[in-house]
Amino acid sequence: MTDDSNQNEKTLLDWAAQLCPDSPRKRLKEWIASGRFCLDGRVVTKAGLRLSDPGASLTLGTPEKSAVAWGHRKRIHPKLVLVYLDSDLAIVDKESGLLSVPTDKQGKISAIEVLANYLNDSRGEATRRSFFGSPDAVKPLPVHRLDQYTSGLLCVALNDTARQNLIKQLRSHDFLREYIAYGDGDASQPQGTWTNYLQLDERGYNQQLVDGPADGATQAITHYQVEEVFERHHVSKLRIRLETGLKHQIRIQAAANGLPLVGDRIYHPSTQKAVAKKGAKLPYGFKRQALHAATIGIVHPSSRKKVKFQSKIPGDMQLLEERLRTAKHKA
Repeated sequence: MTDDSNQNEKTLLDWAAQLCPDSPRKRLKEWIASGRFCLDGRVVTKAGLRLSDPGASLTLGTPEKSAVAWGHRKRIHPKLVLVYLDSDLAIVDKESGLLSVPTDKQGKISAIEVLANYLNDSRGEATRRSFFGSPDAVKPLPVHRLDQYTSGLLCVALNDTARQNLIKQLRSHDFLREYIAYGDGDASQPQGTWTNYLQLDERGYNQQLVDGPADGATQAITHYQVEEVFERHHVSKLRIRLETGLKHQIRIQAAANGLPLVGDRIYHPSTQKAVAKKGAKLPYGFKRQALHAATIGIVHPSSRKKVKFQSKIPGDMQLLEERLRTAKHKA
């Protein structure tokens, strides 16, 4: 008995030759490799792929822009994972130590540059055709930022229209940003809202609290909920939602409300002292502010659907939790 389904299969190159009978097979093979053929709206690049008659689902040319959306975790740098990608935006999950965006003062690579390098790799022409309808270079555009030593999710726009839409969501407080933080202290209430006026210092680097509305001061609003209390150490695990999004907002507001973040070298007095004293151990052995951007929720700029992305706390914060549960003293 023969298998009729196998007999009906041919290679992608064979079907392409049937679709374009006037084109030499060598040229068709080059076109396939460069991403010029699409199957069900997705670019296909393997000439030897075997398949049954694709009919009208095999096309030559640019796929529909909305046809492709990709969502699985792929590490594109030792400190950056690509979580989601489509023609409008990317969601990346960055580790502590990686800059969000390039800065003039630091020559280190940023998450934006890592993403640009990945998307514009010379070997990625087919990917660009698939997602953006063209092999032309893609320019990632920042929507918001994370401090260098804050880990977690970043949303990056991939065209000007999407960026304007996402920034509008930020300003109207429709852009969901939730964080997990570990505050060194006891929260006065299991949940609540911090409202303060903040003003950047003369260098434009650190925030300062001001008593009320003043020239150069901006109101900061942060909502918090206590998820767990490590009573032995008087440390509170917090889920925090930003309403406004100023530089260092969570860090300085947590400190101002009696919950400076574990490991914060700017707004936590105990960590400042340990850093200043040569050879001193940092509290709980934690080397950065204990802050992780865990959730992003947006209305997609094109589809208008609500989408949400989440990230688990990284290994160093998992280890911090273990220490808080088991250690007898700060170490």
